[in-house]
Amino acid sequence: APTAPQTVGRVSPTDVVLSPTGEQGRWQLRVDTRHPVLFEHPVDHVPGMMLLEAARQATAATLGSPTLPLRVASTFARYAELDAPCLIEARRLPGDGTAREDSVLVTAVQEGELTFSATVTAASPRTN
Repeated sequence: APTAPQTVGRVSPTDVVLSPTGEQGRWQLRVDTRHPVLFEHPVDHVPGMMLLEAARQATAATLGSPTLPLRVASTFARYAELDAPCLIEARRLPGDGTAREDSVLVTAVQEGELTFSATVTAASPRTN
């Protein structure tokens, strides 16, 4: 089941790529190979675009408001496979208290191995 769309900046549940795990800051990647944008052609692994969308959604959930990233610095360490669960974890990074931005570190782990990490920086909700 998808995470509630409004918590990750989406309207439709079909566009939500995160499923709740019962732990704060942790989700299972929700892979729907029928999604017309994320899987516009057949692939044998999770597309990078899907992992970036998972990072954006996890950032929105972590910050508590829908937001568009200002910057994303990401690393793709290995392929995320379609046939094994992939856990997405997010944590807000400490700021200096003066910035009008918030950063969230998002990681994807599959079978105990880091597959992807991203630092997503967004406008602080308190400055919107």
